[in-house]
Amino acid sequence: MTEQKKLKISFFRKLFYSFQERSVRSQIMITFIISTIVLIFVVIFTTGILRQTITTVGESYKTNSDLDKYLTYVTETESAMESYMQYRTFESIDKYFHYAALSEDVANTLQSCPSSIYARQKEYIIRQLSLNFFNLSGNAIAARRANNNKDISYYYSKSVQCFSFLRDEILSLNMTYFKSNAADYENNKTNTNILINTSIALMFIILICSVLLVYISITRITQPISNISSVALRVADHDFDVELFNSPRRDEIGNICRAFDAMIVSIRDYIDTIFETAKKENELREKEIEMRALITDAHFKALQEQIQPHFLFNTLNTGAGLAMIEGADKTCYFLEQVADFLRYNIQHPGGDATIKDELGMLDNYIYIMSVRFGNRYEFTKEIDEETLSCKMPNMILQPLVENCIKHGLKDITENGKIQIKVKYNSEEDYIMIYISDNGSGFNPEIKTKILKAAESNEPVIVNSPEINQNEHISTGLVNVISRLKFYYKRNDVFNILDNENGGTTFFIKIPNV
Repeated sequence: MTEQKKLKISFFRKLFYSFQERSVRSQIMITFIISTIVLIFVVIFTTGILRQTITTVGESYKTNSDLDKYLTYVTETESAMESYMQYRTFESIDKYFHYAALSEDVANTLQSCPSSIYARQKEYIIRQLSLNFFNLSGNAIAARRANNNKDISYYYSKSVQCFSFLRDEILSLNMTYFKSNAADYENNKTNTNILINTSIALMFIILICSVLLVYISITRITQPISNISSVALRVADHDFDVELFNSPRRDEIGNICRAFDAMIVSIRDYIDTIFETAKKENELREKEIEMRALITDAHFKALQEQIQPHFLFNTLNTGAGLAMIEGADKTCYFLEQVADFLRYNIQHPGGDATIKDELGMLDNYIYIMSVRFGNRYEFTKEIDEETLSCKMPNMILQPLVENCIKHGLKDITENGKIQIKVKYNSEEDYIMIYISDNGSGFNPEIKTKILKAAESNEPVIVNSPEINQNEHISTGLVNVISRLKFYYKRNDVFNILDNENGGTTFFIKIPNV
């Protein structure tokens, strides 16, 4: 193979690779443009051939047509001359000069000198006879106008004789041209048929090549998509034992093939990993269930473990008895309320209670706080009676009221308000509990921390003297939220809202069970 052929092959190979690396849109546009250019070329080529054919056939008998037209001019000139000689009218003389001028214009285009070519020599003779005829007929017209009978007879007879020779020569040349044009016509007809047949064949070949080019380009674009579709259907039927594409293309389809290969490999690896770790995950899941049960039990008992001093309960009962003996009725009632508060926690160690039980325990706690702080806080309640029998975890409301007193109203020395509302929503069959204060509000950072800790089900940290104030708030509220979520198996049971006029509202939404 010569060096020049190698260079040509290398050029076309680079051109093909460059086409492959373009985007699908560019490939389609290039194919469309090339096909359009080919079709335009075919149309232009065919139109040119037909135009050339029509022109060639049309020009075959042009010389005969020109000679016929010239003979008509000369004949009309001679006829006008005879009419003027006979009748001497203005119309005849005007017609004579008109056709004489037209005849002279045509005669001036004929061969002007002798020639060895027969047709050209005939044209020269016709031109000389034409000039002689125009001269003789002009003299005859002039003699007739001057009434010179002698010259009229001479020039008229000579003009008629010259016209006869001229007409014979024109007819002879016309026949010569006719024979030559007939031969040229047959030759042109044969060549034209060959040219038309060749152009039609070439047009079909170009059209077939153009269609093949479009078909190959479209197939090259759509075939990988069809393969991807069939493989995707197999994967959808959980058949992952498919061959990878390993496409070398650099366009969008190549990218899809490589991404699909990576996905298949990833799925296979993932399935292998699932089969290998399924048993271990089952074992871990069982252990996790056990641990969650233990953690849940710890959640329920965490607060109770903080408030179970049996000796303190017995001591308070003894103190209440002594106060009654001594006549200290207020002290006696106070100690009895504290004892009832402790008794509630001892009798419901992490178990169920009703809203009525929770409100009764809350009344004890509010009385204790009233004795402690006097008229510093005002407690109000709005309770729907039909909600009192609803079940809920114990020790839910007291920590929230305690939070309002210790943190929400800690900087308020008078006119502090704590409101407890228990309402029944009959449309949704839910019980709404609101515990609100008019204090300083809730720190947004601490609120976010509490809600995130409750969402992640982090274990509740039991309060200890080392825990700072913010951690103390978080621990108690996370305990309440976690217990509510676990008890009702819902995530939308608790929220912390900011009041429009300041303060915080703890909102509990529980089903009516």
